[in-house]
Amino acid sequence: MFGLPALPRHGLNMDIGVHLLIDLENVQPSPLEVEAWLGEAGEAWVFYGPHQLKRKAAFEVDSPRSTLVPIARPGANSLDFHLVFYLGYLAAKHPECRFVVLAKDTDYDPPIAHANTLAFSVERLPSLSIAVPASVKSSPAPSEPSATPPKKRKAATKTTSAKAATMQETKGKVLSEVHVAPKVAIKKPVAQKLPIAIYRDLVKDLGGPHRPASFAALQRHIQTKFGPTAVPEKVQMLVDRLLTADVIILKSGKLSYRST
Repeated sequence: MFGLPALPRHGLNMDIGVHLLIDLENVQPSPLEVEAWLGEAGEAWVFYGPHQLKRKAAFEVDSPRSTLVPIARPGANSLDFHLVFYLGYLAAKHPECRFVVLAKDTDYDPPIAHANTLAFSVERLPSLSIAVPASVKSSPAPSEPSATPPKKRKAATKTTSAKAATMQETKGKVLSEVHVAPKVAIKKPVAQKLPIAIYRDLVKDLGGPHRPASFAALQRHIQTKFGPTAVPEKVQMLVDRLLTADVIILKSGKLSYRST
């Protein structure tokens, strides 16, 4: 019976940092590879059809953090649509998480690009690259004591001792005259977070017929989202995000919009 998206086998985990959505028809990682890739805070969603039942059984045994999602009905691109549906559902439930689609199929790229336009963190990987932690280097074994006793150092001559004493005295005088400036702790600027709700509302505005015609008008429009108090740094942050996501184009100071 198919209704709302399935919940993870072990219940919801609010500390999840990444959701991995696997197209098992397209890419066949082993359950152990998936578990290793997920790290400490990850969740996997494995989408499978009638021809992946053996691989699905392996995930049931060896991947406790994988939720298995069967397709309701076989058909062309059926699994792809199931995966994209879950991607949207999970992104709405956990907007701060990172989402990775594991598939070689480039047909996933348009909805992923759209999700990134709306400030979600989504990407597609054709395969899993597992970063193996560097093994702890073992400390070298203590060397066995030498059979022959070490040679005794020759006693320093009086001349050498006198020179060393003079140098030490000179060094002490110099150091006493040097005033070391106290260390000043440099405070790093706090990175501001993108106001995601305002950004998404802004993207919706810019998709309509009454969008700003000039860059100055766009800046004024963004400022209205924050009220009467000027917040130029936040306005610039949103402009930068619009440029990065290709929502707007600035060329020689002229504003244009991505063709839809």
